[in-house]
Amino acid sequence: MNARGFTLVEWLIAMLIGVFLIGGGLSVFVASRATTEDAFDQSELQENGRIAMRLLTQDLKWAGFWGDYTGSPMVVGLGVTVDAKPSANNCLNNSGQEGSLPSSVGANRSLWVVRINASKAIVGGAFSCIPVSERIAGTDVISVKRLIGHALPSLSTAADLIKNDDNKYYMATTTQAAHIFPIDEARGDKSIPVDINDEKMPNRQFWVYQHFLYYISPNDKTGNPELKKRFLTPNGGSVVIGGAMAEGIEKISVLFGVDDSPVPDGVIDRYVATSNVTEQEWSEGRVVAARIFILVRSLQASGSYVNNNVYQVGDVPVFGNGDGYRRLLLESSVSLRNPTVIAGGGK
Repeated sequence: MNARGFTLVEWLIAMLIGVFLIGGGLSVFVASRATTEDAFDQSELQENGRIAMRLLTQDLKWAGFWGDYTGSPMVVGLGVTVDAKPSANNCLNNSGQEGSLPSSVGANRSLWVVRINASKAIVGGAFSCIPVSERIAGTDVISVKRLIGHALPSLSTAADLIKNDDNKYYMATTTQAAHIFPIDEARGDKSIPVDINDEKMPNRQFWVYQHFLYYISPNDKTGNPELKKRFLTPNGGSVVIGGAMAEGIEKISVLFGVDDSPVPDGVIDRYVATSNVTEQEWSEGRVVAARIFILVRSLQASGSYVNNNVYQVGDVPVFGNGDGYRRLLLESSVSLRNPTVIAGGGK
């Protein structure tokens, strides 16, 4: 029996083969990890983008929905009555002239989009209810006013509404009249106005009246951009829904589809930035659609990825600038539910 061991050359050859095998295994592991990371980021981008797009398009589709009220535009004194105390933190828009609730000054526009400028300011001081610390420059703020849900069951007392949900505005409607009022025990709003009882407003329906704001805000801890939603309340003016509606939303931009026909036919002739839509086009019902662009960014930068892409988010270009964040650009178009009602006669 030959009991001699391995020679030095044999050991070297074995070690070399082992190094190649280990190297090959490591390369497969690294490639597999990179592929897994890329797949995870893509899945995360798609999921966050899908959630954000669904939220925005659903509310935009229902902007200007006033239940069975089909009377005049939303102007106090023209079929509309508002029994509500003004709030110090009301989300004013249209250069600060229009709040969350209709007034007698002019029609209450159901859809409004403004852009936060490079200084994190908004033209005319609009939407001051959004703290400057919660704003991101170059993104759009989307304002939607509508009735939400289905008509509530037949109600006769404020207690019935409080059981449904406290700290909200409600609208009582018929085909020719609409009355907005708050119910909030903490503020002392505990009664339904007498002029909408069964005798004075027969066959009325009750709805929850809401003014939503969608905007992008940095996360308090990570700084990652995320979609926030603020809504109207009698107590305090407005409240941010707790937590992010969708994470990683880096940019939102909206273009409006305008009908340029001499006699409006509802066909889109061009898409323009929100700031380029004129008051006349709004008042004539020529704004018939909205195109929404959402740029989603991964929550963490990748050390193995370099992003030098340019993304056209509506009328705003966004540059990767060589960072390690993966991005996904989504786009969707929405036909506005009722352009004439949304326009409300303009201002």
